[in-house]
Amino acid sequence: MPRFRPHKMYPGALLAQEACSYQAMTELLMPLRGRLVVLIHSDRDCSNVLPKTHGRIHADLQYKFLCTNLREDEIVTGQGNLKLRRAIEIAHAQLKPDLIVVLSTCPTVMIGDNIKHVARKAGKDLGIRVVAEVTHGLKPKSPAEIVDDCYRLLTQAAHPPQAPDRSRRVNLVGMGLEPDEQAELAAGLAALGLELNVVLNARATLDDFLRVADAGWNVHPGPHLLVGFDEACRERFGIEPIEVPLPFGVAATDQFWRAVGAATGIDGDPVERVGGGRGAACEQLAAFRAGPWAQLREARGRTPRCAYNVGSVRSFDLRRIALEELGERALFVELGFDVALFVQGPQHAENVARIQGVLGELHVDDPFVVFPDPGGLARCLRPGDFDVFFGAGFLRGELTKLNLPLLDHKRLRMGYGSVAPNLQWLHEALTTPFYAHFAATAPVTAPRGPGRTTLQTRAHEGADVRRPDPR
Repeated sequence: MPRFRPHKMYPGALLAQEACSYQAMTELLMPLRGRLVVLIHSDRDCSNVLPKTHGRIHADLQYKFLCTNLREDEIVTGQGNLKLRRAIEIAHAQLKPDLIVVLSTCPTVMIGDNIKHVARKAGKDLGIRVVAEVTHGLKPKSPAEIVDDCYRLLTQAAHPPQAPDRSRRVNLVGMGLEPDEQAELAAGLAALGLELNVVLNARATLDDFLRVADAGWNVHPGPHLLVGFDEACRERFGIEPIEVPLPFGVAATDQFWRAVGAATGIDGDPVERVGGGRGAACEQLAAFRAGPWAQLREARGRTPRCAYNVGSVRSFDLRRIALEELGERALFVELGFDVALFVQGPQHAENVARIQGVLGELHVDDPFVVFPDPGGLARCLRPGDFDVFFGAGFLRGELTKLNLPLLDHKRLRMGYGSVAPNLQWLHEALTTPFYAHFAATAPVTAPRGPGRTTLQTRAHEGADVRRPDPR
């Protein structure tokens, strides 16, 4: 089946919201701690995007984001490259950063300023680390492409390998990890005789990226994400990638460890060596299926159903955007839910065909519904069709109209140790008293006739209208 974009990367969150690569790159660099300067080669209006990202800027220097502040006459007369070189010199002299990152914007791309050449020559002449990336909003990119560009860019400045033996050292790349999740993965790697070198995600520091070469393996979600980053690491440092499924649930966590074991030459079944609470997780899954899941099936007279939301939130965390945001789907399938996808996006035939093609590449045959915006979600659902909605928290208002419980996608965690809290959160969503109360309250009905009030008309048309409290 042909790809849906003219680049090597797997579709990479094409069902998610695309973004201006300049603004997205600033969002990825804002939380990065370390002696870092981001030099925006632009007019000042483009640099004003920073306050609109709603992120917190972490800076170890007096200033982190600087702008060349190109004026209209400088743009027209082709003085951009000279001004960028001077800006790099000033930033180095005044702040002495460990790394200068140069980003472009639409105006400097349109006039053809060669920021990569200027940055490369300045770095060589001054003996400093300077890297550059062409970013702009003229052609939006998928989140996966932007994460790949950012990680590849920072890797260009990495130190040469320092560790004497890198063959058993591992980088975890791209996945946002809570402390308990990271601790479980680090313990599992140690059980396999592997050592965790660095974790590269939104909480990483500049030093973490500069130490990326002290490993022999990059473990990150797949398939075919971080193509440019993997290529750069292989060519410069001989680091090989290991593409893994996201470990949501027992089966997916088993696949995660077997992928790592197969790539690194672990003898026997890696799952048996990792342990990590797998037995308890299996017992918890069995108890859920025999308890809440079986009770729900008996009450509804059918297999429990999950409506699974895709594309309503823009994210640059590979645990969200890997597998077209379907990473958590493995848990619901393992529990026995029938899953239907609710994809936010254009409803025209071309987009529907594209979604079919992307899901085909993933070998996902779930039925799907396309809805254009959050305010139209309720029109695409019928009361009683689903038992839980997995998706963005801001969709709760639409779901409340249908008394459909919401499991916020931010709550689920990865690994064997997260199975119990994941099941608890799911059970809470299925048994929320709010939904149980209103599901038992019958809506108002009204007779036909020309004298109906607005309230009666809405009730007749099937709106969820309830009788006012007489008190």
